[in-house]
Formats: sequence, structure tokens, C-alpha cells
Amino acid sequence: MKKTVLLLILFTISLLTFAQQPGELDLDAEKAEVKEIVERFLKAAGNYEVDSMPILFSEKANIGGASFRNGEWNSFTMSIAEFLKLLRSQSNPKKYTEPVTKYTIYMDGGMLAFVKADALLIRNGTPQSNNFDYFTLIKEEGHWKILNGSYVSIPIVEQ
Repeated sequence: MKKTVLLLILFTISLLTFAQQPGELDLDAEKAEVKEIVERFLKAAGNYEVDSMPILFSEKANIGGASFRNGEWNSFTMSIAEFLKLLRSQSNPKKYTEPVTKYTIYMDGGMLAFVKADALLIRNGTPQSNNFDYFTLIKEEGHWKILNGSYVSIPIVEQ
């Protein structure tokens, strides 16, 4: 009888211990999901598909950037709501593509990811700038959301 009770206690403790452990994390799959969110945003931004963007962002996300134009650096920061409003206000936006040449993704615990995406901004088939995009993503209710998107844009100078 003592042996049975002892086995039941050990079994119960082991179940409770395993129940408290986070599930096995497939980092490669998580990183692929994060990369897909970033790619969806870059495609939507380039095509000015504003209505497809809100689902990609955390409610209180922000956007920021710095670009070098006319010999000066200019920077901005705004909330995602302000960013979407700005995009919607453009009557004749110049569409572009931003193919990424290299991704670097850091992830801890499967809940927070930091992405650096080295890209080339192309308009009408002509490379315009080298963009270094940085994203922080957070997992909310099981879904990856962009918490912050920022970039540095350096124009390509023809020689």
C-alpha cells in the first residue's frame, strides 16, 4: 500500500512539473512566421495596401525612420495609427518593391523577436536606396505582431 501511495505522489508531482514547463519551442518555425509577417508588411507598404496592414501590428505599435536626402539626415517617429492615416492621405503614391537580401533574426523564449532586414528599395525597376529595416515583434494571444518598425534609408548615388 505504501508503495502505491508513493508512486501516486511521484506521478502527481511529475505531472505538475511538466504542466508548468513551456512546450517545446520550434525556433525555426517561429522565425519563419516572424519573417513572413515582415515580408507581408514590406509588400503591403510598397503596394500601398493600407487596409491589409493593421492586422500585422500591435495596437500601440510605432514606426520610425531616418533617411539621408540632399546632404542631410531627416528622421521621424509616429504611431501606427498616424502612419496608416498618412499612407491613406496620399492621392497618387509611388509604389515600390523592397526585396530583402539578408535577414538576421534574434528570438528569446518564442515571445519576442528582433529582425534586421537588409533591403534594396526599387521604384519603376530602378534601385533607389539601400534600406536597413529593423523590426521588434511580440507574440500576442499566439500571433506575432509588429511592435516597432524602423529603418535607415541611404540613397544609391549614380556614378
